[in-house]
Amino acid sequence: MLPTDFPGEKLVIKLWETLTEKGIGSLLMPWQTRRTDGTRIELRRREMLMLAQTEIDILEMRAGRKYLSDDGSLLTWPTPNSQSEELAHSAQKSQLRIGSLVERIIGNDAANTMRQEINASKAVLHAEEVLANDTQSPPDRAIDEDWVFRWRDYAGRVSNNELQELWGKILAGEVKSPGAYSLRTLEFLRELSKAEAERITQLAKFAIERCVVRSASQYLEEHGISFDLLLEMQDLGVVSGVEALGLRRQWMSTSSDRFIRALRSNGKVLVIEHEDADKTVTLDAYLLTNVGNELLGLGSFSPDVDYLRLVGETIAKQGFKVGLADWEQKTETEGRYFNRQNISDSEESATGESVDLTDSS
Repeated sequence: MLPTDFPGEKLVIKLWETLTEKGIGSLLMPWQTRRTDGTRIELRRREMLMLAQTEIDILEMRAGRKYLSDDGSLLTWPTPNSQSEELAHSAQKSQLRIGSLVERIIGNDAANTMRQEINASKAVLHAEEVLANDTQSPPDRAIDEDWVFRWRDYAGRVSNNELQELWGKILAGEVKSPGAYSLRTLEFLRELSKAEAERITQLAKFAIERCVVRSASQYLEEHGISFDLLLEMQDLGVVSGVEALGLRRQWMSTSSDRFIRALRSNGKVLVIEHEDADKTVTLDAYLLTNVGNELLGLGSFSPDVDYLRLVGETIAKQGFKVGLADWEQKTETEGRYFNRQNISDSEESATGESVDLTDSS
């Protein structure tokens, strides 16, 4: 196997192959250019400078100082002279102005299209940054064509850098796992306010495998996850089961010869083990909806280790051996844990183990 130039090179290649097939990101340099770790950084610098200059040109077009010629060149409108001022009220000049107005309307349409292309291109560059440091192997499946074009339309509408970064993360996640973000989630994000996004971020650090564990409700309350906030999240469609004071979540083993289950949370994992492969882990929890689960997968949130320990202790009382470890995702369905520390004591294990995440429950 040939060595790669940077950790996520294969994922970055898949990103550019996907975009080239759909004609997206045409303002950026050709994807065929080999983006080694050094040249990728230089290419990104040049691309950002090019996009910045294009934004200046768009402002000039909107201000009526420049226009696009038939051959696509950007030209400067001529400055009015004294003669044209004298004819300002003549029918001939009126006709010229009408013609000029039409051309400028067409120019504004072109400027808007270019603006959308710039916004989408910036989001693409954010996606590349996310994937460049990701060691996960790229999937064999391709991204749905309708999804890509919907993403381009929505990403093209935002000029705020933080929102462009968000849409870049969405694209990166879809490249890693096609189908990770539904069209419904794209619609949800398009209408999401900044305040709502901030409150969803509050909740994100407490998400464990599609749920927030209710047995740690006192800890959650002390750290800002109030009942009112949970109700708001339910109204938004992010969680369910709040009015019923939680639902019950169960996990079965992913192995047939012993119980082993990995419950992930923001780069950490609770590793649950037992000799009996038929045992089941049961927790009272607020469940994340499909949209909620996809949303909380977008950010890079700091894990709350104390919260994870509390949950681990609850699971240990059911007779399981539980450890808290660091987590590295290897493929869509498999990952590796390391630096494990048992919940019941401070003994650490320096060895890692791969775990299949395929849900058999």
